[in-house]
Amino acid sequence: MEKLDKSDKNILSVLQNQGRITNQELAEKVNLSAAACWRRLEKIENSQLIHQYVALVDREQIGLSVMVYVHIRLNDHHNDTVDEFDHFVEKSDSILECYSVSGEYDYLVKIVAKNVHDLELFLMKKLLANKSVGSANTNVVLKQKKYTTALPLGEV
Repeated sequence: MEKLDKSDKNILSVLQNQGRITNQELAEKVNLSAAACWRRLEKIENSQLIHQYVALVDREQIGLSVMVYVHIRLNDHHNDTVDEFDHFVEKSDSILECYSVSGEYDYLVKIVAKNVHDLELFLMKKLLANKSVGSANTNVVLKQKKYTTALPLGEV
């Protein structure tokens, strides 16, 4: 997609916080006609700039009270080892996010669980039992200080 102009950024800013807004409401918020807003949004969506629209569910209200970040070191970096770990991540519902990182560890994953017991079972019986994983360092989230999925569009 070509460079975003101010109107495109305004549309994306509103949508990042109000994904279910109607086109008419969106147009009013970004000071465009409904037709112009719809055309811009269609162009943005067709460019794959927006991957999907989702509902953000409060994990604690559905019983997932434990969240941890785990730094993972693989046993080696052979293709089959990496593929095995990637497959494990893809099939694990408890893993919400996974990043290949630089530094002392190979991956950073974000995991949720109902309680500490379930977390221990996942870590010991699944993650650390996976033959591709050499070691893991777990950080338990005590309190969430900030959470947003909205990207800083004023900086692009």
